Amino acid sequence: MHTQSPSEKPSNPALLNWLADEFVRTGWDMKRMQKLIVMSNTYQQSSDTNVAAAAEDPRNRLFWRFPRQRLEGEVIRDSTLYVAGLLNPEIGGPSVYPELSAGVVRPRGGWKTATNPADANRRSIYIFVRRNARYPMLEAFDMPDTHESCGRRNQTITAPQALSLLNDKLALEWARAFAERIIRQAGTDPNAQIDNAFRLAYGRKPDGWERDTVQTFLAKHKNILAERTSAGEKLALPSGSLPEGLEPVQAAALVDFCQMLLNSNEFVYRN
Repeated sequence: MHTQSPSEKPSNPALLNWLADEFVRTGWDMKRMQKLIVMSNTYQQSSDTNVAAAAEDPRNRLFWRFPRQRLEGEVIRDSTLYVAGLLNPEIGGPSVYPELSAGVVRPRGGWKTATNPADANRRSIYIFVRRNARYPMLEAFDMPDTHESCGRRNQTITAPQALSLLNDKLALEWARAFAERIIRQAGTDPNAQIDNAFRLAYGRKPDGWERDTVQTFLAKHKNILAERTSAGEKLALPSGSLPEGLEPVQAAALVDFCQMLLNSNEFVYRN
């Protein structure tokens, strides 16, 4: 994400000149240039703030920190499917038609919903696109208008984005599959489940405060779900059968925890 307006001069013209010279010297090799940039210390900086640097450069024109960016809708969907263990990595073939959310009007020309779940869970690049109808989840996350060319995507923060990840039927199915994967890999030990969930979603282990917070949430939420069950409410359980020794309310609490991870800023933003 660029932090300067188009009318501003570059904050580091010497760097731009060096990159241009290096690009020519290496034979106009795009992949080499991209590798050089993404492996640089500047590109790999954290997005965490620094009080001293913020005082000197509050607009981050000198890029002392990485400008936080939300992932594109396609990347969010693919990442969620991967973490849930559902992503179909097959390459090539015809477009696919994932299930549409309840209440969505089917576009003109029809929408041949995939009968094979594996087809519906292919990467987002294979989702069929109609000019008069964009896939709802991708549209919520700023998929370009298919009626006109798009030189650069907009990035908005809107309520439908959060609601699509929180309330959509497919989002819940992904959370259930994510929980099932955790149980399959980590068993019934809560600490092992928490570690595995953080590793899959964030690529790291939870710190002590995070672990305590999750343990407290699971304990309290299990009691809340038990009360709801006694009132006749149906639980959202992990996909597949539960292993022996795992209570349904504990498994349902794990599903809600998994959905929280998939809704978190750390999951949907590049930090």
